[in-house]
Amino acid sequence: MTPLLTVAQLESRCPPHTLPLGQDGETLDSARILIALSDATGVIVSHLPWLLDENDEIADPVPVQFAAALYSICADIACLRLTDTVGSSEDERAKYAESIKLLDKIDKNHQGGLSGPGFQDSCVVVPNEAEGIDDLRFFKKGRMF
Repeated sequence: MTPLLTVAQLESRCPPHTLPLGQDGETLDSARILIALSDATGVIVSHLPWLLDENDEIADPVPVQFAAALYSICADIACLRLTDTVGSSEDERAKYAESIKLLDKIDKNHQGGLSGPGFQDSCVVVPNEAEGIDDLRFFKKGRMF
């Protein structure tokens, strides 16, 4: 899966001199940064699986109403992964927790919390003896009525 952000995009979003440098001490450690970006993208997709297309890649383009928030969350998580130490500040941990809460809120508010576009808000299941369904059933937002 391709990360939501590139190394250059992450560099523009992080405070100066916070990303790790390579062995030469001058250029960024792109391999380590890409791992952090992949991890951050994985965290986002675990909360918003509907972002994946049929090829298990991030939908291109990312839904415009969520794009800025998702890019910001990806940068926050990746930066935290790159700079996290035993003594990480409470502010950094709180920022991570807020990012996760925002992901949950996006999923809950998008399509009624049914994990993405294309999922029905309600449906009727018609009786079918072959499948063991004896009576008419109505589902709304995952609950049977």
